[in-house]
Amino acid sequence: MYRRYSIHRDGDLLVEDLGPDGKALEPEPVKAEERLPVELVVMAPDDIDSRAQLLDLLEMALGLETDGPESTGLRKRDGQPLKVLS
Repeated sequence: MYRRYSIHRDGDLLVEDLGPDGKALEPEPVKAEERLPVELVVMAPDDIDSRAQLLDLLEMALGLETDGPESTGLRKRDGQPLKVLS
């Protein structure tokens, strides 16, 4: 499974299936300037377990953004800011 997730300026989540070459199979009719500069590309087996892990990851990322690291069980180290990969 190759899939790209991006966010439209109005807040909609855009989902595109990608081919092995990284190009969208059925591109969303949204111009690049209408997308926020947030993009996630997922490469994983196309099975139930992989989809469940993807949903867990997205829920954790949403929790980090909306409620802070403590909401997901993550804590800051003593005196150091929490590093979140982007």
